[in-house]
Amino acid sequence: MDAQNIKKTHTQTRRIYATTCPLDAIPSSLLQDVSSDILPFLTSIINSSLTSGIVPASLKTARIKPLLKKTTLNTTDIQDYRPVSLLSFPSKTLERAVANQLSSYLSSNNLLDPHQSGFKKAHSTETALLAVTESLRAARASSLSMVLILLDLSAAFDTVNHQILLAALGIAESALSWFTSYLTKRTYQVTWNGSLSKPCTLETGVPQGSVLGPLLFSLYTRSLGSVIASHGFSYHCYADDTQLFLSFPSSDKALIATRISECLADVSTWTTAHHLRLNLNKTELLLIPGKDCPHMDLLVTVEKITVSPSPTARNLSYAAPQTSLRWPDPADLHFTTSAESGPSSQGKQLSF
Repeated sequence: MDAQNIKKTHTQTRRIYATTCPLDAIPSSLLQDVSSDILPFLTSIINSSLTSGIVPASLKTARIKPLLKKTTLNTTDIQDYRPVSLLSFPSKTLERAVANQLSSYLSSNNLLDPHQSGFKKAHSTETALLAVTESLRAARASSLSMVLILLDLSAAFDTVNHQILLAALGIAESALSWFTSYLTKRTYQVTWNGSLSKPCTLETGVPQGSVLGPLLFSLYTRSLGSVIASHGFSYHCYADDTQLFLSFPSSDKALIATRISECLADVSTWTTAHHLRLNLNKTELLLIPGKDCPHMDLLVTVEKITVSPSPTARNLSYAAPQTSLRWPDPADLHFTTSAESGPSSQGKQLSF
């Protein structure tokens, strides 16, 4: 990785959303206001880390703040919370410097999955939704039926295996040393109801709330696309949200359940091999019959778990109905702010 100048560091500090982190002795908003005074020192820290391949221990600690996944969920059930990492301003600036170089390299060498909309320039939740919407419109225009499957990966970011991730990156020398240092010996403390836990070591996963985490997860799961495509399904992803979809004529409806079962079985095998868990009980299946196939029974069984069509399926904060669906023209689409999205997550959702 290349050393950078003060100008680049300044740009990176301005791109970081100013949040309150207990690990920062000075509020990040104030640091941004006086960035011209600290830029030489911050740039020196970044360049020292990049050239040595070592991430300072002080920049590998996080304060975990459990965040309820949805406002409607049970506040007393720990499974309904997402462990969001609050990271210091200098650590996020260092991650931004690395993320910029990694993204540039991946883009220039066409190493990013073209069906991944997460955290890529000119891509967003809107492009992920439009990929499915346009396929559905084409299927309806051709009098075809379509099935949409929304995979649910349990605690996906938290179970990433570091050795598999490093192998997937395909890097060497100082870059490999840096990412190895970044992933290992990370520590965290959990804050809850005014109490703070003892420091713990993070053995697996990439931090949720980090700059690099989503990009690393996208690279970690890139090979999943070939598994899905081998069964004739199309797919599109936004970070850990994966959409599978397939259009078919009514004459093939007797074979669809088998094709879905076989595809999901292979997806489950892949996730297990990558230390991830496919939650079939929360995986949603939406069946949209074609004009010549208004009614269709579909029963899918995978690993002794039945996945039945849902009347609606929530996809990236958009609830799509199963039947009587009128898909709008592009002129009818508009964007609304998602109330449940955090400031640093996707800020807009596609509405119809």
